[in-house]
Amino acid sequence: MLDQLIRLYPGRWRERYGEELAQLVHDLRPSRPAPRLAADLVRGALHAHLEEGLTMENRRLARQTALIVGIVWLGLSLEILRSNVVFPSTQDDDAVSVLVAYLCVFVALALVGAVAARSGADRRAQAIAGLAAGVAIGALTIATFAVVDNVWLGIVSQQQAKIDGLAHSGGGSMRAYVNQGLVLAMFGLSAMLGLFGVALSLAGGIAGQAWRTRANA
Repeated sequence: MLDQLIRLYPGRWRERYGEELAQLVHDLRPSRPAPRLAADLVRGALHAHLEEGLTMENRRLARQTALIVGIVWLGLSLEILRSNVVFPSTQDDDAVSVLVAYLCVFVALALVGAVAARSGADRRAQAIAGLAAGVAIGALTIATFAVVDNVWLGIVSQQQAKIDGLAHSGGGSMRAYVNQGLVLAMFGLSAMLGLFGVALSLAGGIAGQAWRTRANA
């Protein structure tokens, strides 16, 4: 059965590494349970197919998208640390900074599409890149909030919005209230930015292609 699972790997992969993998499976059989070996083989086959399906253009686009996401996340993390820990305020007076942060994220998502279009990606690839970037920015941002809120809970818990929210929730610990809100925010923000990512990436891709056409005219 395990030998048959090796056939799940791509043909070119088996030509290069099939014999080595078969020997490795044979060597591991006495010491590792068959179900675990089977799971490892299936997981490895999926990974091999994904690697084979990624063209050089897609890999370059993935790296560029990851770079944009990383820069945006770093900027948002510094702002979160500044506004919640370094210069904390007990009042909810951060509307301007939140608006600026959202605008920066939206510009970055449009930039993802423009970069994708410049690299020759089609509409589907642009949409996927925007979706991935939006979801990643949302998830990483909430992860930063989770670190800040838990490490500096004594400072964060002085915010009036959190005090009022805890009171309206019926009591309990501030840490539990904060973390419960972060779980909900993780899904909500990631989903919202993912949808915006698709739309803005496509818009950025259209603008990028138009600019490229004019430049080549």
